[in-house]
Amino acid sequence: MADTGQKYRKLPGRRRGFVFSSSLWTGADHLLLVRSTRFQEQYKRFYFRDIQAIVITKVPRLVISTPMLAVALILLIGVLIVRVRVPALTGWGWLLLAALAAGWIYVSTARSCTCRLYTAVSREDLPSLYRMWTARKALAELERKIAQVQGVFTQDWAEAADLRALGPVDAASYPAAADSRSAVGRRRTWVSDIFLASLFADAVVTMLEMRTPSAWLANVSVTLTVVQIATAIWIFVQRHRGILRTGMQRLAIVALLFIGGITYAQMIGDAVDAAFAGKRGPLAVRARARSGVVLPIYSGGAALLAVAGFVLSFKPE
Repeated sequence: MADTGQKYRKLPGRRRGFVFSSSLWTGADHLLLVRSTRFQEQYKRFYFRDIQAIVITKVPRLVISTPMLAVALILLIGVLIVRVRVPALTGWGWLLLAALAAGWIYVSTARSCTCRLYTAVSREDLPSLYRMWTARKALAELERKIAQVQGVFTQDWAEAADLRALGPVDAASYPAAADSRSAVGRRRTWVSDIFLASLFADAVVTMLEMRTPSAWLANVSVTLTVVQIATAIWIFVQRHRGILRTGMQRLAIVALLFIGGITYAQMIGDAVDAAFAGKRGPLAVRARARSGVVLPIYSGGAALLAVAGFVLSFKPE
């Protein structure tokens, strides 16, 4: 009841997923972390006087937010409509989609991070801060709030951090257990190598199929897609066993979503073509998940995913 009149101010950054979302809010004397799903909301409060450190680590984050997915779908539908109405502009539409995908890959691999807050009794990830520019803005505002309560840190912070353990005592005493399996897992295995090779090969085969349509090229592409799905599932198993790190698992999730999205894109394209051709009645579902309408998107997307996986596999520690 004492907090009824509490006023909160939202910090920069918000994680909007298909089911999960997260945001940060500042009150008069504390930071409020809000996690929500479709069915419930969770709140965690961290008083400024208790915060020991906020650590930002630059790592690849393959995050697909709901607003970004909506923009991509709108652009895809627009390109499919332009393909029928103004065929001369179709190439520019594909170029725009490719630029959007390339920008997402670049931001995900080079401008992303994780953010973690430490107190004497807890260590909490802050999911809403997953891009470097957003994390820096939020950290600058939090620094002012914490400095008003704890004062300004005048010593060498790096030396002080070495002398003083941050977070819970058990986490400081057992860093390997605190870092969980993601710290000891490998960046790549033979399964992930096959997964990336199949993506790159599928991109090349699809590009050849666009130039010279052939039944055997289509069958090779379908076979490579089956390999991608099988290796993606095995990547999940290796991640569960602690063999692989989280980055490759997230790339596998994105690849599976991409394959499913291409299937729906084909259905939308077929429906648009049938509507403009004046056809009525139900449409036949194609056995192959890719038609001529979405071949350029699939080829470019598979190539970008393969490049992202290559970066995750060989990026220096």
